[in-house]
Amino acid sequence: MSFNLMETAKTVLDEMISKLGIVAEVTIVDDDGERKLDLKSPEAGRLIGRKGQSLEGLELIVNRILRKQTSEDENTPWVVLEVDGYSVPRKTAAERHGRVSKSDIERLEHIAKDAAKEVKMWGEPKRIGPYKPGERRIIHITLRNDPEVETESDAEPDENNCKMLTIRKVEQ
Repeated sequence: MSFNLMETAKTVLDEMISKLGIVAEVTIVDDDGERKLDLKSPEAGRLIGRKGQSLEGLELIVNRILRKQTSEDENTPWVVLEVDGYSVPRKTAAERHGRVSKSDIERLEHIAKDAAKEVKMWGEPKRIGPYKPGERRIIHITLRNDPEVETESDAEPDENNCKMLTIRKVEQ
């Protein structure tokens, strides 16, 4: 990972932390050949958050900003953040970017088509889920060209940002 990219990430993170009103020292560390940003702070708990959610959010935002600054380059390496030795468990690239695997796409398309078949057969709406945003999108896209059914996501997500979907027969 280039030193310039890490310097940019450090600058971005420093600015974010200061805007949050948290005192922290950000340094670039080399851990067995992998560079990462290390934060030292008396408010480590606030930076980490419950089950690492705050740290995961910070890491995501820093990496999204870096990707924007590199013209959406898919090859921009993922910058790992660590607070007092704690880092978010590593995810696959697909999980980090909210992407769904090919086998999951096929599974979700199958679920959508089966649910639509039941709705057409019985005439009753069917609720499925809960699903993450990328999964819901696949279900909506799968059924959008079916003139007999319509899909709708719940208004409010649960604590995991998942929502239920309702598939119903189109009123004619």
